[in-house]
Amino acid sequence: MTYDPQIPLASSNPKDSASPIQVNFSQFAAIFSKLVGGVYYNHMPMNDPSEGKHASVILQNQTLDPGVTEDLAVLYSKTVTQTGTPQPQLHVQIPTFLPTPDDRTIAPNEPMLLTYSSVDVAGPIFYSFLPGGYLIAFGIVTGAAITSTINMPVATTKILTVIVNPNTVEGGAGSSPVKISADIKTATQFVAYSPAAFDFTWVAIAKT
Repeated sequence: MTYDPQIPLASSNPKDSASPIQVNFSQFAAIFSKLVGGVYYNHMPMNDPSEGKHASVILQNQTLDPGVTEDLAVLYSKTVTQTGTPQPQLHVQIPTFLPTPDDRTIAPNEPMLLTYSSVDVAGPIFYSFLPGGYLIAFGIVTGAAITSTINMPVATTKILTVIVNPNTVEGGAGSSPVKISADIKTATQFVAYSPAAFDFTWVAIAKT
């Protein structure tokens, strides 16, 4: 039994439409809300306190960017290779908002990557994704050497910024934080410099 959007036909006798209408009603609930592995897809089920609200949304994977033709943002899935394995990732395209009479910069609504194939919440280096195809990574270095080389946890094409913050203060009056700095060396590596073996935290933003 499957849902038939053509039922009931205008030319059908009501007595002949009763059975297919009943089939449609029985199928509608399953189509409207589908429970898989404890997760509701499409909508919350009927007779639920949240009935009709969106649940997990299924996006059909696209091979091309759909483009924007109206004043609407387009949210879609498209396959991207990030860590060696092609996987569908979430993208968005927004309406073109430039040029304007005040700003004549040409800014087409290019697709923007929103997700990444993995995150790390176990450490010691943690990372997650930012909109636009960026990664944010951070960690703690304990008893660091005067020169500490740190590699990004996944392959990146460019490190944009690094912030290092000492967890130790200098002795003497004022108790200023230990002076520490960082130097970006490659697309995936930076070096932190401190006057002695102190602990420090760091955060870096990079392009995937």
